Amino acid sequence: MKKRLFFAQNLFRNLFLASQKKVFKTISIMKLLKFISCLVLFFSLAQAQEPNSQAPRKRVGNIDPAEKEKYRTRFEAKDSKYFSFGPGFATNMNNTEMLYALVFGYEWEVGAQGALLAELAGIFGDGTSFGNGGIGGKYFFTDEDTSMFVKGLFGFGIASAKGSSETASGFSGKVGMGLTFFRTSTKHLEVSGDYTTVFKSAPNGTPGVFVLSLALLY
Repeated sequence: MKKRLFFAQNLFRNLFLASQKKVFKTISIMKLLKFISCLVLFFSLAQAQEPNSQAPRKRVGNIDPAEKEKYRTRFEAKDSKYFSFGPGFATNMNNTEMLYALVFGYEWEVGAQGALLAELAGIFGDGTSFGNGGIGGKYFFTDEDTSMFVKGLFGFGIASAKGSSETASGFSGKVGMGLTFFRTSTKHLEVSGDYTTVFKSAPNGTPGVFVLSLALLY
């Protein structure tokens, strides 16, 4: 009898505690729902009181003519052709003699201190040849009439070492620095030093050329 009474007391107490927890959870959920409802109502009233300053939605066939060319407006870049020549010296091409370098290219000045480049270069002499074509950019340190610059190009090159019938070809890279004169004129003069290499191993090593050049931009 005592065991049954003890069991009944425990059962009643557990049911009471469980009901209290459910009531607490129900009260908490109700409070949360009321809080969310109040927030939604508050923002709805605030938005209704604000003046409608939003522009009408754009639709196909209904575009403001004033915006037709809005995002196509750009400033015009200054275009220049250039030609340069000078002595070149090969590395890992079995030749220590002076070579001859010729470069033809285009330059587009896209800002006071930046330009885009595209060029073709040929270095040759004494049974050695190196050709390269690439695109890249140039950065001027100042916007004054005379300014130092650095440049870099990425492209494709081919090299043939002296006394070898094999050629190395592949992607190439070029880096250089120099000085530009008469930048405020439509014609410029430049002196620079550049190093170009082909990213391809050859029997003598990775071929490359160092060039000192004088360039005319017109």
